[in-house]
Amino acid sequence: MSKAYIYHAKRPDFVGDRLYPMNTLKGRLPEVYAGAVKKYEGREWLLDVKVPVLNALWNDVIHFSLMHPSLIWETLSGIGFEHHKYSREWFEVPVADVLKFPSIIYKNTRKDRSSRIFPESDFEPVREERVLELSGMPERNLAYYGECFADKTIPLIWGFAPHVLIKGELDISGYRTVNWMKK
Repeated sequence: MSKAYIYHAKRPDFVGDRLYPMNTLKGRLPEVYAGAVKKYEGREWLLDVKVPVLNALWNDVIHFSLMHPSLIWETLSGIGFEHHKYSREWFEVPVADVLKFPSIIYKNTRKDRSSRIFPESDFEPVREERVLELSGMPERNLAYYGECFADKTIPLIWGFAPHVLIKGELDISGYRTVNWMKK
């Protein structure tokens, strides 16, 4: 069986050796939080969403992609987007290490996108084989990228893609980074 990894985008101004949930950043590194929270402009309601099972807020957990960053970059490029064509490093984290924390897969399959409640059925335990199964580009996310391109809007990278959420902070000092422009 292949070793499963999940990925977290590294901010250009990242320093240190720990990943923190955004709500932790708010108290420890308010200037970093101020920059990071901008990604929720127009979606501020997410900051108050409860993550079932983990009994935490959306920003009390660290979000990871199941898709390899190069798949995201190649898909955006193939559709015709240009906004993402810059070097971006991502932390590559073995799923086995995530299992030491309270963690969950958010399948991101809810149909009613206007609902501000995330159903418990949209979450499942993190297992390496399941991460591998869900690590491709979901058709729904691909269609979303295409709609955004047609509408001339910038898509959310994980608009309709699964996430792994972990509760806690993660020491990433031993993990390698990958550039999303390279396989």
